[in-house]
Amino acid sequence: MNLKKNHIPSLLRRLLIAILMVVLVCAPSSHAAEDSQKAKNEANEDPSRFELDEIVVTAAKVEEPVVQTPRNVTVITAEDIAESPSNNIIDLLGREAGINARSLQGTDRQAVIDIRGMGATAASNVVVLVDGVKLNSPDLSGPDLSSVSLDQIERIEVVRGSGGVLYGDGAVGGVVNIVTKKGTLGTQVDASASYGSYNTKDTWASVRGGYKDLSYSLNGALYDSDGYRDNGFLKRGDIAATLAYSLGDYVTFSLGGSHHEDEYGLPGPVSIDNVDSASERVETDYPDDEGQTMDNRLRLGIEIETERFGYLKIDRGYRSRENEFIIGYSDIISKEDQISEIDEQGKSFLVTYDKRYTLFSREHSLLLGMDHYFIDYVREEAPDGPRKNSQTENLGFFINNRWLLTDKTLLQLGYRGNRYEGRFRTDQLVSFSEGKRWVNGEEEDKDWYNDAWDLGLTYTYSEQLNLFASCSTSFRIPNVDELAESVDDLSPQKGLHLDAGGRFAFMKRMEFTLTLFNLIIEDEIYYSEVNRNYENNTIRRGIEADLRYQMTGALYFWGNYTYTNARFEATDTVVPLVPENMASAGLEWHIFDPLKLFLSGTLVGERYDGNDIDNTSYEKLDPYLVCDTRATYQYRGFKVFAGINNMFDEMYSTVAYSEAYYPMPGRNYYAGVAWSM
Repeated sequence: MNLKKNHIPSLLRRLLIAILMVVLVCAPSSHAAEDSQKAKNEANEDPSRFELDEIVVTAAKVEEPVVQTPRNVTVITAEDIAESPSNNIIDLLGREAGINARSLQGTDRQAVIDIRGMGATAASNVVVLVDGVKLNSPDLSGPDLSSVSLDQIERIEVVRGSGGVLYGDGAVGGVVNIVTKKGTLGTQVDASASYGSYNTKDTWASVRGGYKDLSYSLNGALYDSDGYRDNGFLKRGDIAATLAYSLGDYVTFSLGGSHHEDEYGLPGPVSIDNVDSASERVETDYPDDEGQTMDNRLRLGIEIETERFGYLKIDRGYRSRENEFIIGYSDIISKEDQISEIDEQGKSFLVTYDKRYTLFSREHSLLLGMDHYFIDYVREEAPDGPRKNSQTENLGFFINNRWLLTDKTLLQLGYRGNRYEGRFRTDQLVSFSEGKRWVNGEEEDKDWYNDAWDLGLTYTYSEQLNLFASCSTSFRIPNVDELAESVDDLSPQKGLHLDAGGRFAFMKRMEFTLTLFNLIIEDEIYYSEVNRNYENNTIRRGIEADLRYQMTGALYFWGNYTYTNARFEATDTVVPLVPENMASAGLEWHIFDPLKLFLSGTLVGERYDGNDIDNTSYEKLDPYLVCDTRATYQYRGFKVFAGINNMFDEMYSTVAYSEAYYPMPGRNYYAGVAWSM
């Protein structure tokens, strides 16, 4: 890889080695180690795999039980991640109800999470957070899921449906909040190394602990793979750290940061004639297209919590992303002159205040909040431009009140007001007698005010049955890529959401969740020669069903099914890239105490081509069934694992545009060892 600079430098490797050395010498000791081990043993005595007792923060921006949330919520814990056959975030989320995971290369690089049938614009219609701060980029690329390694994650919370009141712009299909690991009581050290097909090497290590009022977490990861296809390589390095200091019983200061670097090939699509050929689907017409990224994030926070005055949380975040890439390499021009660049500098400021209060002998809560996002974004296209400059600013204020009407009934009402200001300029590279130089274009300003409201109700009929319903709105503002090539009157889209469902639990052995949803979007943004708004509404209706069943002490089964009817109201045609039917199922079998076997399968129905708006222009994408398996054997702190992905060697693609397909990997294998103490 030879762009302007070489990423994944030896520094990252030295950092990972340093973490591994810390892991080797930081064996739990003294009473802290005993307390840590005792806590782990107590947690393992009753390993609940059910969600209704889980506490989530994403749905309300404060801690609340799942049963008090008028949304379909999924919680994926660190234990779930450790025992899943998934090797990356996109595969992990793709097994959940209502989520269609799409990838260009079978990794989480350039991957998209589509919740509730958003289709081609899912990257801009689903908000992804890391510790409550948005990961979404201001362009069409969406959130870079590859910048968060699995070993960093403590839990993932998925909230389906509108998050417009709490999260503002783009929270249409749903919100995914990735919560990273923090410090622990005592010392916790973990390390893992694996090797698999396509010369894939995956190594990570972490150490977490605390001393008195100070806690810390340090994680490092390296990933290197040749990839399934020619020029499909991916090299990645990550390092992340958090510190937290408690000042007395009421105040906590926190500091967290992460550094991500990657290098990747861009093999591009294959034609419909070659997509079903085992030999030709791995080939590429673009052997020299490639890219690299450097992504840095920093977060500073303070939490003040008192029983009398309430809970105040303030977060300040910074992000710097540099992305260089070559698409459509030509031998005629020097390689350096073909490097396109993206430079993104972002700042965020978030404040939330939660006050519990008593009225008519019942406890209620009031949440007030403000968030501000500023992004300076420059995209320079090689070799001859244009250069797109933008500065965007989002300022939102929201209120969310939760009233406990009866012992069984909880009412939630929220509102957000949001001001967006954007300044855009497109520069051209012009030839003069002395050479080429950039000539600034005319600046264009955008100023929009959007609002959203949310009304939700939960009713706990009994310990076994919980019902919920909600009516809410959402909005999405055009991203910088859409505004750069659009009609003059391109405007934000607006959504109206209706959700209703129930959660049923049976004797701590089974949980079943059923959700009905209806989403109507007005002025939905789409691309047809240029970006524009649909003249008529789009409608998405569906059912999400999720089952978890502890069959015996040794057998655990989970499964889900999603039906989505996504259509254009005027023509009754189907929204492209949205499957009508999706289902996943899995089985965990504890064969005997140290040996476990995991099986899972995901079925995705046929979809219309991404550019087939009228449903008649191109061939549909075939349905596919992908099955994975994983076995683990654990002896004390050591674990040996091995797995097979796509074990029936299904040939499939999750994405195609104008019959240009992006094939996913065939059957592949991996094995490794992990150590924890």
